[in-house]
Amino acid sequence: MASAATTASVFVDYDDRAATYEVVWAPALIEALDGLRAEFALELVWLTTWVEVDAVRRLLVPKLGGLANGRILPLPPGPRSSGEARGWWKAQRLLEDQAAKAGPFIWTDDSEVELHGWKVLGATAGTPSLMIPPHPMVGLRPDDIHAMRAWLNALKSGPEASTISGFQHDR
Repeated sequence: MASAATTASVFVDYDDRAATYEVVWAPALIEALDGLRAEFALELVWLTTWVEVDAVRRLLVPKLGGLANGRILPLPPGPRSSGEARGWWKAQRLLEDQAAKAGPFIWTDDSEVELHGWKVLGATAGTPSLMIPPHPMVGLRPDDIHAMRAWLNALKSGPEASTISGFQHDR
């Protein structure tokens, strides 16, 4: 899998907060993720602050050239609770989604998996899951795609796969 990077500027204007983000990605990784989606009939679910003004679908996905047609979990309404840890809303949305329709899942996030992944694993015990915390300055790597593929293949292998859960740590 080639690791050549592509960069694009994405301008987001929401509630008088305008910003331009430099987004860097490896097209081969996007293709590999789309390949996993096709091969294993996976559902892509976006869990990101980029859901504001549908920036994921309107601005980010066209630049990436892949990862289209994903379902989006909404941001929670209102301000964050004073005692709520940073990023907890993502874990909470994931848990709500699992409560509505439990099923095997892979969660990748450059900060929230490290902070809240163990709580999610505990709350979804018995549901196969893989947590991948990519480095914030590097993102997903080919090794992460290989770990996803190996985990997905193990799930297909039989009933004992129902206990497969954990973290992919090699940072």
